[in-house]
Amino acid sequence: MSENLRHIAFIMDGNGRWAKKRLLPRSMGHRAGVKRIKEVITACFEEYGIHTVSLYCFSTENWNRPQDEVKTLFRLLKTFFEEEIEYFRKKDVRINVLGFLEDERIPEDTRGTIVKAMAETKECQSHVFNVLFNYGGRQEILSAAKSLARKAKEGVLDPDSITEKDFEAALFTHGEDCNVDLLVRTSGEERLSNCLLYQIAYAEFLFTDTYWPDFDRKELAKCIDIYNHRNRRFGAIKE
Repeated sequence: MSENLRHIAFIMDGNGRWAKKRLLPRSMGHRAGVKRIKEVITACFEEYGIHTVSLYCFSTENWNRPQDEVKTLFRLLKTFFEEEIEYFRKKDVRINVLGFLEDERIPEDTRGTIVKAMAETKECQSHVFNVLFNYGGRQEILSAAKSLARKAKEGVLDPDSITEKDFEAALFTHGEDCNVDLLVRTSGEERLSNCLLYQIAYAEFLFTDTYWPDFDRKELAKCIDIYNHRNRRFGAIKE
C-alpha cells in the first residue's frame, strides 16, 4: 500500500527503441509493450492499492507515424481489450477510454471493441483504468471550454458561476479522480507530450531510462519508493 497515491499515470514510451536495440521491427516492440500492461496495472491495484491507473497509449499527434505502425497499434489495442475484458470484470475494474473516439480515422471494429469494453465494465467500482487513446491534453481542455461555452450560450450556465468542479466535470476524466498524484514516463525522455495537462497540476513527475517493455514490478516498486519520499506541499509549507 502506498500512502496518498490514489492516481498514477504512465506515458508508456520506448517500445520502438526497445525493438531497435534488439534488431527487431518496431511492431515487435509494441507487442512487447502491450504484454507489459497487465503486469503493471495488476501490481498497482493489488500491491499498492492504487485506485486509478491512466495509460497514455495513442496521442492525437501519433497519426503522423507511418500508417502500418498506426494500424498495428490499433490491432494490438483491440486484441488487448478482447482478451482481457474478463480480467477487468473479475477484478472489478472500470475501463474508461479517454480521447476523441468519434474520429473517422479510427477503424469501426476498434471503436466497437472500445465501446463494448467500457459498457461491460461501467458498473465496476473497485478500480479505474483510463486508456488515453487519440488523446491530447490541449485538445481536451479546449473541448471542455467549448462545452461550457455552449451551456452558457444556451442560458443553462452562468459564466461567472463556473467553478473548478464544473470545468473538471467537462473533461474526459469527468472530475472522478481527476488529479494525478504521480506521472511516470519511461525511456529516458523528459517531457509531458500533451498528457493530462490539467490533471497533472500538482503531480509528482518521475522519468526513468527503462523502456516500457522492460518496466516490470521491480521498476514500479522503485518509482513508488521515490514517490513515497517526496515532500508534497501543494503550495503550502511543511515543517
